[in-house]
Amino acid sequence: MYNVINSTREVGYGLFRSCFDEREINLIKNNIDHYISKHDYGIVYEDDGSTIRGLHGLHNKEVFFDHLIRDARLLNLAEEYLGTKCYLHQFKINYKRPFKGISWPWHQDFPYWKEGDGILTSNLINIAVFIDDASMLHGPLCMIPKSHLLGNLTTEGNNEKSWEDDVSSNLTYQIETQKIEKLTINDNVEFITGKAGDVFLFDPLVIHASGTNLSAYDRRLLILTYNSVDNLPVKSTPNRPSFLSANEYTPLLAINTPLEEL
Repeated sequence: MYNVINSTREVGYGLFRSCFDEREINLIKNNIDHYISKHDYGIVYEDDGSTIRGLHGLHNKEVFFDHLIRDARLLNLAEEYLGTKCYLHQFKINYKRPFKGISWPWHQDFPYWKEGDGILTSNLINIAVFIDDASMLHGPLCMIPKSHLLGNLTTEGNNEKSWEDDVSSNLTYQIETQKIEKLTINDNVEFITGKAGDVFLFDPLVIHASGTNLSAYDRRLLILTYNSVDNLPVKSTPNRPSFLSANEYTPLLAINTPLEEL
């Protein structure tokens, strides 16, 4: 645990191999499929209007996912990193479909929570679970090491954009090309590849992107954003829907129950 946390603090991200076993990952996959068959809540699509791009807020609708966000392996990592109790601010699955899963441009996550949700400081942490294997062919995350130490470098967003743009291929808040050119001199980037069941932590200010899925297989990445209970939103009325921005801030309690028993 401490190695991945120290790496996240120093480099901006860290990888925890084989956190979930094959049976657990298959159970998560089955529950994702079951969710899609029952709900349209929080589902967004690629530019073609039919290919799933992302799923959001599943924990608001299904007990299984509400328990998953409290899984001790994940919640303990979040609390150790943040140094406080926390709640889940956002639940999403980036759902890159075979040959059709489109890229995500260079960005930082924190500006969306600051401008859209009223969270003033970046004391949050993203914890991602690899639902599928991610190789270079799948369009994996690409990180700029130590970029989280540079603060918020995001270009001001367009006030006319809506929450849909926050999850589209043309993101509301992006990093200027000139800044990326300087930061990636000498190929100063790292592609995050791994196996289903691996867990990946990354800071909300680390600059990252991902390419198109060129493979014949899904590349699903479940991302849980935990926020410190000392860092609550200051807006009384969130601008974004509840599947993107939490409105319940009760500190989470860890659950040690195996996933197959839920």
